[in-house]
Amino acid sequence: MDYGARFHALKARDGVFLSPSHPSLRPLAWTRKVCLVLAGAVLLVAAEGHIYGISRLYAPAGESALSLPTLLAGTGAVAATMLQRPLRRSSQRETLVWALVIAVCLITGLGYRAGIEFGAGRMGLNTAISYVLLAGGQLCYRRLPMSSFGLSIMALGLPFVAAIGYLNNAPLLFGQMSLSTSALLLALGVANVARHARKAVLRPLVSGSKSGRAVRGILLAWLALVASQAVSVRFVPAPLLPTSGVAVMVVDALAMLAVILFLGMKYDANATRLRLTEWRLYNAALRDPATGMRGRASAELYSATFGPITSHGLILIEIDDLGALSQRFGPASAERVLRLVAARLQRDLSPEELLCREEELGLLLMCRNCTIGTLGARAEELCALAADLRDPEREMMRIDLSAAAVMARRGDGELGPAIRRARAALRQSRSGGSPRVVLCEAA
Repeated sequence: MDYGARFHALKARDGVFLSPSHPSLRPLAWTRKVCLVLAGAVLLVAAEGHIYGISRLYAPAGESALSLPTLLAGTGAVAATMLQRPLRRSSQRETLVWALVIAVCLITGLGYRAGIEFGAGRMGLNTAISYVLLAGGQLCYRRLPMSSFGLSIMALGLPFVAAIGYLNNAPLLFGQMSLSTSALLLALGVANVARHARKAVLRPLVSGSKSGRAVRGILLAWLALVASQAVSVRFVPAPLLPTSGVAVMVVDALAMLAVILFLGMKYDANATRLRLTEWRLYNAALRDPATGMRGRASAELYSATFGPITSHGLILIEIDDLGALSQRFGPASAERVLRLVAARLQRDLSPEELLCREEELGLLLMCRNCTIGTLGARAEELCALAADLRDPEREMMRIDLSAAAVMARRGDGELGPAIRRARAALRQSRSGGSPRVVLCEAA
């Protein structure tokens, strides 16, 4: 059976519950390709700058430049990233390329100690550390999962700090890392972190759920806040710069407070929903001790499950004069008759139906994928099934049933209003002498 690639939790078809699909990774694959194209473009522009002696191509801002060792290590990192296989550990060729990237960083550092220069610019310590962290994270993939994820995330730290330094005119933050190198390492870091997209920390970034959309919205707002801070530093007049810095700090604090409250609200709502589900499952597992039938809690769980996703209804079945029988002969007699009727109806149920005991000496039949017409016809069939039933302890007296078929509204998962509507309809029918099967809709 092929139900397609996209479906939601607790969606049922033909009696089969379909679990939620994994989030689509197609947007993430495109993001990875864009990052690789960006990294390749930065390397190509820097290479042309070194070949033709155009410094602005490999040092677009400030004195820091994308040096030849950085260019060589970046080319190896791009090649190793393109050799990656999804969800598999690094192959021999990929391992060799990443090892060469680490070797380039180490040899360059030793050459600087020995006084050897490699063309224009220098590979700064922050650049070398970023390359080593990036390579180590990919070499550990599927071998040391936690270390791989941690190193991949850490590789983004220093390039991001350098980018913030360039945006805010803070040379101490970027040191010898050029703006081109920062963009290169950020693109490579994002392309490699994409392998960990299904981890719990990063899953909301690709999830199509409400939480995923909220997290992506918060991320975009955070990026907008970082950009606005950089704009304020660049374009605000010098006398107003301290005031603008304080204003941005206040906005940061308020935004952080809003995010904390929002995440706390989501966590508390999910925890409450989980506790309610556990309580419903616990009650639904219990059976009526007198008749051995499922109780109203099972009917409530049925309604809460199928109510939001499909048409469903219930049939409230009551045995005529059962209350008088209980008063005259005792509750045991009423329970015996109820058990007799339940055993007869249970043998005629379809897989999509659930028979439960209602609290006031009645029965509830839950149905799904139905209409008010089919629900009424089913109620008439059930009443007809009791035509051959006789009470052996009351001189073989007939057992007559009355039923109210209630069609719930689409999306309604509450059972109480439908039962109250059905009971009121039955009482009105008995007082007016109407037919024993009553059709109504939930209020």
